[in-house]
Amino acid sequence: MAFIFLALEPLDRLIRDTIEYTGQRMAFGKSILSNQCVHFRLAELQTEIELLRSLMYRTIGMYAKGTDVTNLASMCKLKSGRLAREVTDSCMQYWGGMGFTNEVLVSRFYRDFRLLSIGGGADEVMLSIICKHMKTLPGQGK
Repeated sequence: MAFIFLALEPLDRLIRDTIEYTGQRMAFGKSILSNQCVHFRLAELQTEIELLRSLMYRTIGMYAKGTDVTNLASMCKLKSGRLAREVTDSCMQYWGGMGFTNEVLVSRFYRDFRLLSIGGGADEVMLSIICKHMKTLPGQGK
């Protein structure tokens, strides 16, 4: 769970940096951020980050009470890796070529956050754990 917690602030920062950059970056005489699809997408991504934060806090709270949180922890892990890829990919798109330079964080996050879906268990492992708890694995009694 610690790596999820540690990823939330950088994801928030990436959204903030992207808002600042797209507010300054001009295309066709207006800022990139002024396009509805851009600011709506950034709002969707920020919402997903908050949902992950809420799921993480719920999982930690249940764990503190002694509840088995294997299923919820797997969901957190799965969502964090996928969301990190989604946020960095979307933000990279808005940064354009500048996003590939080593001068901005989006490039580093785009590369480094891929580890969230690999370290501590691949997405497919997390899905198997979730399916086991849902009793949807082949040969598993209902």
